[in-house]
Amino acid sequence: MNMHGKSVSRVMDMEFEQRLVHKRFYETLIDEGEGDVVGALGDVFFAAHRDGADLSSIRFAQGEVYFHRRDYEAAIFKWENVHNELRPWAQKNMADSYYELGQLRMAEELYRSVETESETLQAELILCLFSLYRELGEKEKADEMVKRGVTLYPDYPNMTEWARAFFEEQGDWESAIELALGEAVRTSSRRWADILTGYVEQGHARTMAPARFSRCLALLYETDRVKFERLVQALWNGYRDGDLYFSWLAEWNRLDDELALGRDYEWKRIPALLAEAYEGLMKGPYRWKELVEVIPPLLKSWVNMAEGSAAAVAAAALLAWSEKVPEAFAEDIIRDAAKRLMGTRGKTREAALALFEEMAEWAEAQRAGAHFRFRWLMRRLADAQGHCVLIAGASRHERLAFLRTLVGEAALAAPSAPVLVWKHGEEAEIVKISDEQFTVFSNIEEFQQASGGRGSRFPDDAVIECTAPFSLLPQGVSLLDIGPLGGRASFDHEALISIALADSVLFLLNGDDPFSSVDEQLVFQLRERIPQAPIHFLLPPGDGMVDEQETMSIVREIEAHIRTVVPEANVIVYSPHAPSRSQQQTLVDWLGELGRHRSIERRETALLATIRQFIAHLFRQRAEAESRLAESIVWKKEMAAKLNGAIHQLGDQQEEKTTRIVKSFRAVLEETRTALATAIPDMLRQAADFVGDDSDFARLHLELNERVNERIRAYIDGEVLPRLHCALNEWIAGAEEEFNECQAFLYEMAEGLNAMFGEERLKLECDFRLLADWRRDTDRLINGVQIDKVNVFLRRTPSQLLLKGAGKLLGAFPQNKAMLAQRYRQWMQTQDYSDVAETVAQQLLMPFAWFAKSLERDMARFFQAPSAVLNETLERLELETVAQERELKQMRTHPEAYRDPLVLFSIRLRQCEQLAQAASAAVHLRQDINNPIGSL
Repeated sequence: MNMHGKSVSRVMDMEFEQRLVHKRFYETLIDEGEGDVVGALGDVFFAAHRDGADLSSIRFAQGEVYFHRRDYEAAIFKWENVHNELRPWAQKNMADSYYELGQLRMAEELYRSVETESETLQAELILCLFSLYRELGEKEKADEMVKRGVTLYPDYPNMTEWARAFFEEQGDWESAIELALGEAVRTSSRRWADILTGYVEQGHARTMAPARFSRCLALLYETDRVKFERLVQALWNGYRDGDLYFSWLAEWNRLDDELALGRDYEWKRIPALLAEAYEGLMKGPYRWKELVEVIPPLLKSWVNMAEGSAAAVAAAALLAWSEKVPEAFAEDIIRDAAKRLMGTRGKTREAALALFEEMAEWAEAQRAGAHFRFRWLMRRLADAQGHCVLIAGASRHERLAFLRTLVGEAALAAPSAPVLVWKHGEEAEIVKISDEQFTVFSNIEEFQQASGGRGSRFPDDAVIECTAPFSLLPQGVSLLDIGPLGGRASFDHEALISIALADSVLFLLNGDDPFSSVDEQLVFQLRERIPQAPIHFLLPPGDGMVDEQETMSIVREIEAHIRTVVPEANVIVYSPHAPSRSQQQTLVDWLGELGRHRSIERRETALLATIRQFIAHLFRQRAEAESRLAESIVWKKEMAAKLNGAIHQLGDQQEEKTTRIVKSFRAVLEETRTALATAIPDMLRQAADFVGDDSDFARLHLELNERVNERIRAYIDGEVLPRLHCALNEWIAGAEEEFNECQAFLYEMAEGLNAMFGEERLKLECDFRLLADWRRDTDRLINGVQIDKVNVFLRRTPSQLLLKGAGKLLGAFPQNKAMLAQRYRQWMQTQDYSDVAETVAQQLLMPFAWFAKSLERDMARFFQAPSAVLNETLERLELETVAQERELKQMRTHPEAYRDPLVLFSIRLRQCEQLAQAASAAVHLRQDINNPIGSL
């Protein structure tokens, strides 16, 4: 059979299988238009039966008719008896019937049991099982089936559509995208490309590897660049700000290199995407090592595809990067970028100001300062209406003397300030500016009072701007004086940053030695630092200038000498200390003329130069901050050691003073106890005098006991308590002296530590209220003493019992009283009364003993406040040290966190400079064209 025959046969087979798919095989056995299909098939069946033919095909057809009439059991019966080549189709149809009957597991078993080589039937079985599993809710099996179908039979009708609908229904966007990708590449179908792009635009591809899209993108680049751009845009927007963004950029750079994308097509979307990507990368939170891998090839792509003004921006960016990483760019690419940059007209001023604001905000976020001085400087440079004249040459004293002839006493408002500015304004105002402060004063007096007078010193970054209605200063003209800019100026001084303000220079010459070698050297330095600022010279009339003609001759001679160095210079004769009215008017007119000449180009150059100074300042500041932090950590550790020593010293003081004061108090009590132990026994022995011959010996012991208690009470009240009170007062006075010594020691300690801290951080005040409490407590104890009666002669000792009995027995006989009195006295004088004395002492001193036990606690209270202050200060210092050590470690471990943004800022600045230089070259070129050589 020839090829045509095979093709016809294949088409016929496909048509036949489609009849089987739709269960229309029966139509091949009966006449077209037959009304009674069942009857017609019955006739065919009986005719075949008579002829002895195989009846399987007829039964198959009858099953189809019964199926269409929803007689599924009859259909199954017929198909069970099919045994020819239609057997696999019959099995599949039986499964369809069980499916319709709701017997899904039976249907599944039958579908899976079919064995066939027919791709159509295999595809149909997959679709049937897919539908069955969806019906059963078995999503994993349904997913497996539809993916198998797409893999094996993607061209089978509705296979991919069923798969797409299922994936979308399940929210399985990865599978949906894989399907769309596969079909877009396999079929080159624009429809599938649109479906894929739609998925990406909806954000469903953010977690997929970018490399998965490369084949599709390459195909679209060759077949449909509009759809290529749309898919690129969708992918770019989807990956931006995601975890795979850099993977996408790397893949785009690879794709760009592979496809050699260029200017052979007018790109509508991609150049803007590249510009936005570059800007986002340069402003984003990315590290240098990440960016250096993706940005150079990205810039090559951007330069190749951009047109118009965007091409100039891209070229400037590429040239800026080529200076930082020259190895990433070939020479021909750099040359091409330089050509595309020529003739551009960029908005340098707006770009420079935006860049500075971004840098200043970043610096604040990094806690690197507010940088008011640079903000002020940029604001002044951005004012295109002003003209600033730098006063240079001579000494600071001579310059201020000259300025005084124009602005009066305001010239001396802050003669030691590094930078002074005067400008005309309706309202008087003085502004003091530094990197960290911006303070406004309404007049000179208020300013000088706040600053400490004329002789006050200012930091190197200080700027004083004085605004007032200066009658001799034209509107829009300001005067600038920079202190270090003298005959031997150091251009490394911090104040010289403000030199960028100078639109022109007025150089003060010395009348005795005009334009000396020192002046000439300073002029060279000024031309190098502010090359676009014209320099003019002010010449004081010397002693030899006696008339106008001679003066003009000398001026022309000096002017000729000056113009060998500064060709465009003018020389003005002016007496800086006492100018004539005509000289003053000439100078004022000249300043007014200067104010009408403003160079936008010079201001833009100054803006960019100031930003570069700002970047250098931030780099220096970081190094200084790291050094200061290291020094601060060392200093705080030293201070912590000193505080620890102070705490131990205070502890020693507390222990020593507590021991001494408690011991002193106990000594007072012991002295009182000793006095009682001596006085009371003597007092009781002397009580023998109370015994007389006429005593009532029956009651004598009672009377004696009463009388000795009265004597003891009188002794305590009259002698012991006053003496004790006096001793306690002396003890409190002694304690006060000790306390004063402690306080003096702590004052000295605090003064020394505060001097080291540089502020009044420590206030070590002891609690002297304790002395008042002690006075109150001791007075209360003295006044509240209560002594119970002591049982001296009422005890039941043998001797006392004997005397009591003898007194009762013999006391009635007069002749025995003398003898009994003698015996009583002898007994009283020989007794040991120490126990009585101890009892009295115990009663008297017990409250004071309790008071003594509280003294250590009281002493702790006295020292509590200074101890707490020292400990809290130490704790805070240690916490600060730990925090600073952590910060320093972070700075040293990850220097790129601070350095990388500054490197990127410097590249963006260089980009602005490239655009500014190109614009300047374009301006000069146009000027040259408009002014031919012959007309010069």
